[in-house]
Amino acid sequence: MKKKLTTIAITAVVTAIICTLVFNVCFPEKIKGISDEDAEFLNKFHTLKGYIDDYAIYDFDEKFAEDSAHLYYMTGLKDDAFAYYFTKEELQDYNTETQGSFVGIGINVMTQTTVLENGLFIYRVIGGSPAEAAGLQSGDVIVEADGVSFVNYPYEDAVDILLDEEGTTVQLKINRNGEEIDFNVTRKLFEQVNVDFKVIGNLGYIRIHQFAENADEQFQTALNTLLNMNVNGIIYDVRNNPGGELQTVCNMIDMLIPGGEEIIVIEYKNDEEIIYSTKNRITDIPHVVLLNGDSASGSELFSSSLRDILGTELIGTQSFGKGVGQTTFPLKDGSGVKVTTFKYLTKSRTDYNYVGLVPDYEIKLDEKWDMEFYTMPFDEDLQLQKAIEVLNDKIN
Repeated sequence: MKKKLTTIAITAVVTAIICTLVFNVCFPEKIKGISDEDAEFLNKFHTLKGYIDDYAIYDFDEKFAEDSAHLYYMTGLKDDAFAYYFTKEELQDYNTETQGSFVGIGINVMTQTTVLENGLFIYRVIGGSPAEAAGLQSGDVIVEADGVSFVNYPYEDAVDILLDEEGTTVQLKINRNGEEIDFNVTRKLFEQVNVDFKVIGNLGYIRIHQFAENADEQFQTALNTLLNMNVNGIIYDVRNNPGGELQTVCNMIDMLIPGGEEIIVIEYKNDEEIIYSTKNRITDIPHVVLLNGDSASGSELFSSSLRDILGTELIGTQSFGKGVGQTTFPLKDGSGVKVTTFKYLTKSRTDYNYVGLVPDYEIKLDEKWDMEFYTMPFDEDLQLQKAIEVLNDKIN
């Protein structure tokens, strides 16, 4: 069964016709300068509204209807799985998330069912978050929030309870290995730690959770710190990384490759652009990359580009397969739309969209770690162990 992952930072995250529709459903007489086809389209909505006003015995939520019309209009892009209409609130949350900041407690929660059996599972505690500061841990199970039991409770309703405004506090009862512990966590605006790093033996290890706007600065700090510690090689871990900002990915690749190389080829609707590396390379230290089926978009660009330019070995399982990018367009009322506007390839011109990257060393993990990845002990992480082995062979 497909797992369902939600970020509880907690945060919720184009056409002239649609913009005109919002105004003119109630005022069709003001429609001017549009085609007969578009006028007919808008008139149909006005007719529907007339029937509702004259005959419907239930109340009509006009704002909900408008948002739904906009959302479903975007489904006309049938081949664009990533097209989306954002309400004003959703767009604000989405923009905040891509900037690397959140308002909330800062956890990823996961379920495989619509109804929670034993509570809400914390998949990952986000670095720099109020949840981390309060002492919550990956693998904890929320069994109660603000007095509401999450045992046999609907998943979506549980998530809604955890959502609230900045400055509010949620009282949590946590099950940790059979022991119940109480926590009070205050929702705050915080800058997410997108890059973690440490030393493993003689090697550096950098985990990139997401390519948000602040990730390149954190990555540079991690690189410089590990280099100053005289590590002999570095493992870059982009497992479970869903992607992020294109410029951030390019900035990070730029730190690892010589100047003048093709980082990415971007194919727009009617144009093409090639982004080249600069002379900002920080290190040429030996390295490998870890990836898996949840490594998507920017993490695939990072991995593919390093393999094409430097021959970097990829270790893990086949990646997600997203080789297209989206642009978000804000609308006048604060809402917005996201549309796929370009396709991208790396130096070899390999198209991995809907295909994914096949690793040089395919290593699978036990399925039990799908839900509990961030609690996995070192001796169970066969992918990381293989990365250490391969990297040490390169060094020696």
